[in-house]
Amino acid sequence: MSGSGTVLVERYRLEECLSGPDSLRGSLWRAVDVMAGDLPVAMRQLETPAAQQRLLGVWPQLQTLLHPQWPRCGEFFELDGALWLVRDWEDGVACDVLQRQRSFGAGEVLLLLRQILPVLAVLHGQGLVHGDVNPRHVLRRRSDGLPVLLDGGRLQRQGATEQDAAWRDLHDLGGTALALLGGGWPEGLESEAGFREVLERLLSKAPERRFNEASEVLKALESVVLPAEPPVAPRTSRALAREQGAEGRLWPVVIALGLSALVGSAIGLFLLPRSSTPDGSPRTTPDWAAQQPAVRLLPEELDLREQLFSRLRALQVDRGWFLQLVDASQHVSESMEEAPLRRVWTELAEEWLARIEQLPPGIRPRLGRLGDADWEQPRQALQQEGVHLKVVEHLVSAGSQVLLPGTMQDRKPAEPFRQLWIAAAMQSLDDIEIVRLRARPLKPTNRSLRIPAGGVRLVLVEAPADDALALGINGTPLMQMMVFDAKGRVVEKRGPLRVGRIAGHEGTPFQVLVTNEGVSSGIFNLSCRVDF
Repeated sequence: MSGSGTVLVERYRLEECLSGPDSLRGSLWRAVDVMAGDLPVAMRQLETPAAQQRLLGVWPQLQTLLHPQWPRCGEFFELDGALWLVRDWEDGVACDVLQRQRSFGAGEVLLLLRQILPVLAVLHGQGLVHGDVNPRHVLRRRSDGLPVLLDGGRLQRQGATEQDAAWRDLHDLGGTALALLGGGWPEGLESEAGFREVLERLLSKAPERRFNEASEVLKALESVVLPAEPPVAPRTSRALAREQGAEGRLWPVVIALGLSALVGSAIGLFLLPRSSTPDGSPRTTPDWAAQQPAVRLLPEELDLREQLFSRLRALQVDRGWFLQLVDASQHVSESMEEAPLRRVWTELAEEWLARIEQLPPGIRPRLGRLGDADWEQPRQALQQEGVHLKVVEHLVSAGSQVLLPGTMQDRKPAEPFRQLWIAAAMQSLDDIEIVRLRARPLKPTNRSLRIPAGGVRLVLVEAPADDALALGINGTPLMQMMVFDAKGRVVEKRGPLRVGRIAGHEGTPFQVLVTNEGVSSGIFNLSCRVDF
């Protein structure tokens, strides 16, 4: 049984249980990553098969989401029958705690709605439903005051029933807004008929009246204007201070979540001029800046802009492509006039720059102009060695994890992200070492191989046609495996290292990919034999 002080998979030390156990949500733990200097992380422990199956079905998709107000989802592993999910820790104060310290005004709730709706739009656009939108899961981050939407443990795919439809999240958001307003219509809101009508529609369950998409709510809120309200000084107490430190008992602060849809394209237009590339030559991408209203930047924003300029020039990165990259990761095209929203875009731009800095100097200036021809030679070399093209693409995806959010499995990402995918192909495929094994009947063939941190190994296993193959791989819990047949079809889905039996096949070789998601190199053992 897990408890405080337990170290899981030689990496994560449990510090405190924040909630649970619960049959649907499991238990939420505050933990530290001992391999990353005791970096705080949040870990969800799921023990019931239904909960494990539900979150396993959506977690790989969540790993690909990149948004400043949505904690990044990391690895998952199974241990002693329990499923563990790891994500970023967010230090802040939940809306329900803030509500006990002070009252929320109508203007503040209006801003909160405008900020959280784009984040829900991103989730719904991925075919997902949050399932638990309420003040406990909206957290105001201490570092920048922006709100973060936390996973409440009920994430699931959208379905045909009322319980797993996207409109339920919007209904719960209306309930959250009403709760923050004190549970009823506050004095003065009677005169704001437009705002009240939006709230009433959010709370409605009638199909002909309710909102079905977050974009509909945002459109309805465009014409609503409320006067700014002075901030209210919060009460402080030791009890509240303890509550503020417990992320698991707090719910993601809705206030900044909407920044996703409001931040993207337009913020980049204000922070970084798009008229030229770092070397001063004209840009080849359209210039939208002239279409946007002028925004006065604060002094600190000007400093951040100059720092971004300097780094872009030093890296020799095409400015037009880079701005498209940041904009595309925000899923937005709205104009931004509020300083917090522009700050979110800047944070995301800095995050992308940190990834790009890891590329060799010879590749960086070519970002924005890379194509399939740039990685054709190593691709053809691997195909001549018997590696199927789909397997080559999976090799690239595995090698691009440092550059791109998530694993981007089963497909090449769309532009502008594909530029980084191709850059990863150019950088990683030349270093691929192919190991060949031949499976024999009765006596297993064994091999131990080292895999670098964040790396991938490819093993080709030959076996007689029509005979089954018994395959066993073991290593560290931070390693994952995937097996393809000779035609590039997946015969063993990506998952933890394991023992399996592959039924009769049309031909060989079987192509086995093993990845290491740890921060240090490790050894895995592979055993194979023909199984009649």
